[in-house]
Amino acid sequence: MKGKKRKVTQSRIEYILFLVARFLLRILPYKLTESIITNIFRFGGLVIGIRKKIALNNLNKIFPDKTNQDKRRILSAMYRNFGKTTAEIYFGDLEKLSKKIDIQGWDNLEKAIALKKGVLLASLHIGNWESAGLYISQYHKISVIYKSLRNRFFDDFNNRLRERNGVKLINIKSSLISIIKLLKQNYIVTILIDQNARKKGELIDFLGYEASTYTGISRLALKTNTPIVPAISIRQKNCRLLLIFEEIINAESFKNSENPILDLLSHISKKLEKYILEYPEQWFWVHKRWHGASKLKKSK
Repeated sequence: MKGKKRKVTQSRIEYILFLVARFLLRILPYKLTESIITNIFRFGGLVIGIRKKIALNNLNKIFPDKTNQDKRRILSAMYRNFGKTTAEIYFGDLEKLSKKIDIQGWDNLEKAIALKKGVLLASLHIGNWESAGLYISQYHKISVIYKSLRNRFFDDFNNRLRERNGVKLINIKSSLISIIKLLKQNYIVTILIDQNARKKGELIDFLGYEASTYTGISRLALKTNTPIVPAISIRQKNCRLLLIFEEIINAESFKNSENPILDLLSHISKKLEKYILEYPEQWFWVHKRWHGASKLKKSK
């Protein structure tokens, strides 16, 4: 009980410090705030070493032929991108941000919505992944499946911010029934498929190595015949964001395969992971994406 109270107190102190810092940073011009946050993230990652070892191990795993200098450049750019994304979400002008977004393949999303079965939007933690939901919410009903943060005070704040911007939130622990209800209302349900599902997932190939992956998106699509649209948000060199919507994936075409759930999940993953290879500096390498895969394989 004492340990629980200690954690709550720690979380409350962290949240108060966050609110104070947010208040002070909002006083400053946005460009200065963005610069400060970006440099804080780079300092925390490159100098203090927050999750730096995990990121470097992942980069060594996926890019064994790249030089150490190239990997350090990717790492530095990754922390900078995450800082910039954080600034855009918590301090940016969403109306101005929307005007800096270019769209590719919007008709793919519109075609999926026109089927009146809801849409499963598959994405990754890359670029500014929050921007897709914010942009789409201006035109269509959209929800995001999310995993609660450790600090419940910050988690509540984060959720209120998203919902205020028109994005409906679904906790990953929610039942399939509640998600299916939204699909029946023709909602777009967004699922980020690059999280480590550990014991709750199934192993599929991800960037050449087995990784535990949540199967919810393929199970939902096969059960409800909901169209899947892989989508990605990429930061461009001209400081604009590019939202890409891939062609519709029809789950029904996988029903007669040897393993429909994993075959469909692998297909979705392959459609998206190519962007990680093309824009490695924009993916969140600090995830323990492949951690525990060997143990999971032995237990199956």
